Amino acid sequence: MRAVYRKEMRQYFHSVIGYVFLAIFLFINAFYFLLQNLLTRSGDITDYFQATITLEMFLMPMLTMRSFSEEKKQKTDLLLYTMPVDCTHVVLAKFLAAESMFLLGLAVTLAFPVILALCGSVQIWITLGNYIGIILLMSAFIAIGIFVSALTENQIVSAIISYVLIFALWYSYGLGSAIQDPLLLALFNKLSLMQMYYELALGILNPAGIALNLAITAVFLLLTTAAVRGKRG
Repeated sequence: MRAVYRKEMRQYFHSVIGYVFLAIFLFINAFYFLLQNLLTRSGDITDYFQATITLEMFLMPMLTMRSFSEEKKQKTDLLLYTMPVDCTHVVLAKFLAAESMFLLGLAVTLAFPVILALCGSVQIWITLGNYIGIILLMSAFIAIGIFVSALTENQIVSAIISYVLIFALWYSYGLGSAIQDPLLLALFNKLSLMQMYYELALGILNPAGIALNLAITAVFLLLTTAAVRGKRG
């Protein structure tokens, strides 16, 4: 598992993907922190997070679209499947590598609440809720992207399908006007990751919402493992 993880991390930094991702991620976050907090002299970090979250959703498939698709395209997937490593460990290693890249970028943004604290206007629990929410949310999106990557060797197709699934789970809460069946409406609302995130962003710790997010992440990782195991077999 460590060998696969190290291989994935090397590939991120030996190609332009890792650098491009971090550059775009940090530019987006710095720009909106400047716009939403510094220029307006606002201590509410929620405004900054809400402004960046949709754009960050677009970045996650950039990290994951090559996870398995590139292996298939370069025919190195055969080597991967013959390694003495369990399929679960392969999937986890790729997931953790993509997660590490995201967390690396997010760690830099910890400077923002420090700046607000120095100005005497940081809200600790709201800030903590936003960071927990964004980590849980992007982890689910990374798991979705890796699953889709395991199904196709075309990185563009992988990214597009990932976007469809991600936005379906994110915006399902806003489909109320289009759904007449109350049971179906309730199901879509329960599956909405938007609701979970905004509760945490307001400092509301809802175990059900957190459990839903973790369950979605786990389900897609299990589906990826099944897909990889099926090709190895």
